[in-house]
Amino acid sequence: MNKSKKVSVVVATVFVALAFFVHDTELFREVDLYIFDRQMRFLSAQLPVDEDIIVIAIDDYSLTAMQTIAGKWAWPRSVYAQLIESLMPHSPQAVVFDILLAEKDIYRPDSDSYLNEVLAESSHVYFSVLEQRGEKDQGLSLAQLAKALALDKTAKAKPQASAQLILPWALDSENWQVGAINFDYDFDGVGRRYQLFRDIQGWQLASLPAKVLTDLGMNMPNESSIYLQWQGHHEKPYKTLAFADVFQAISTNNQTYLSQFRGKIILIGATASGLFDARATPINNHLPGVYILATAMANLKNGSYLLAISRVISLSITAAFILAITSCFFGASGYSRQLMFGFSILAMGTLVLLLISNGLLSKQQVMFIGQSLVMASATFIVFTFIYGYRQYQQRQAALRMFGRFLDPQVVLSLLKEDALTPEQLNKKQTLTVLFSDIRNFTQLAEQYEAKQVVQLLNQYFNAQVDIIFKYGGTLDKFIGDCVMAFWGAPLPVEEHAVKAINTALDMQERLIDFKKTLPEHLNHFDIGIGIHSGECIVGMIGAELRIDYTVIGDAVNLASRIEGLTKSRARILVSEQTKQLAEHDFDYEYCGEHQVKGRHAKVKLYQPKRRQR
Repeated sequence: MNKSKKVSVVVATVFVALAFFVHDTELFREVDLYIFDRQMRFLSAQLPVDEDIIVIAIDDYSLTAMQTIAGKWAWPRSVYAQLIESLMPHSPQAVVFDILLAEKDIYRPDSDSYLNEVLAESSHVYFSVLEQRGEKDQGLSLAQLAKALALDKTAKAKPQASAQLILPWALDSENWQVGAINFDYDFDGVGRRYQLFRDIQGWQLASLPAKVLTDLGMNMPNESSIYLQWQGHHEKPYKTLAFADVFQAISTNNQTYLSQFRGKIILIGATASGLFDARATPINNHLPGVYILATAMANLKNGSYLLAISRVISLSITAAFILAITSCFFGASGYSRQLMFGFSILAMGTLVLLLISNGLLSKQQVMFIGQSLVMASATFIVFTFIYGYRQYQQRQAALRMFGRFLDPQVVLSLLKEDALTPEQLNKKQTLTVLFSDIRNFTQLAEQYEAKQVVQLLNQYFNAQVDIIFKYGGTLDKFIGDCVMAFWGAPLPVEEHAVKAINTALDMQERLIDFKKTLPEHLNHFDIGIGIHSGECIVGMIGAELRIDYTVIGDAVNLASRIEGLTKSRARILVSEQTKQLAEHDFDYEYCGEHQVKGRHAKVKLYQPKRRQR
């Protein structure tokens, strides 16, 4: 296992562990809820609303239209008494006031008396209670209010418990049928859950929806709170009638209009902008509270509330997602493939999770996927940087090493093709090897100063290396005054013999031009070039402290021996094997058979020439 893979294992382990330890932190919860809100907003518009629930809205229009009848807000309670009195003959399931009647009307006591008289003769009329935040052990005694509020006394109930409650003091206590309308928010200020009861030091006060539906004979869930499934339009989710229009129908005794309330659950609440009864929800940042009440009522009535899938399942999905992306970088070879596979897994996994979570949401199940997406994305990004840096290091190392043997642009091309792996570099194959040696170099080195010799060699080698690279050759090494190059690896070359001979002929032509730049006493400067084609072993060869990409084998030795035979015969000589590979590209002059050291059979040599066209 190489260093990158070891790092991959460590990173994957850290991310999986991190997912388990920080899944409930605010950051991940925020992403979970952000995605949930958008899914809910999209889904809610497609879900039908409960037609048994009707909202009578105290809207801006009603506040204006009712001024001639009831004056400015707040209206006298006789208005509500008339409403209840007119609705009762149509047998609604319940009439629910999302309005706090916290004080008696000292200026219109008859109005309050009228409302109490109507309530005494009416059934299933409910009012709101609000628990306020305050200091413990302050407020009203819960033990004294237990009967009036229908409090459930649990085993943990404290006898001296008290709470700051806004109660419907405008009503006689015997007419109290009440429930809490508190709507709590998540840490981001958006409300998504609805409490079925308020637990106040062991005393449980039922929520208004739970109170109404329990009285109607419906069973409540065992949970203390539920995720609401929002339904309908984001502005007015449920059938909504203006209070002024309903009151007008009552005033004109329009029984046809009033008959639409038969068998319905009727909610009366404020939607007017000036009454400040709006809350932040997934479908609307300013949804009137009466619609939240209606949503909770519909969810409990129809069992359409949402259930959250176990966090263990979500964490398992996160871990699987992280490991899937890790496997792409761990198993794939080549940075581009790792990125492609990793991004594909990230994109497909994200799409699959969105589809699954959307499907589950339509079946009333919540699967939070924000953490999975964040952790998977973070894993991909971290691996991208780790393997990208590793790729950069390898690229720089390859450029440093192979830039000595190949044209740097060729090296970059090979890196992109992932062609510089050990599996592709170390092999046995047929190559063409070229040796180019300066004749009588020893005599030349003895006659001139070292500085002059080095300068002369560098000028010559620069020109010759350019030609090798021009024809796609691999510069193996400089051996004193000798240049060794080969064709066919690591860059595949079909006509490697042709390219080697073209290189030699260009070297010869460049030599003639180079000699023209030399002083007269260096006119004897000359070279010999030997070329042979055969099977060689090519690869990274050397010791740990020094390793080179080179070629070894009998073919290499023969090419070197052929170069040694060029003296007094020809500037360029090629073997019969090389001639056969480039038979139709050049003209050849046969130079006889020669005995070569280390070989029993004689070697046929040829001098190549450019073919006359």
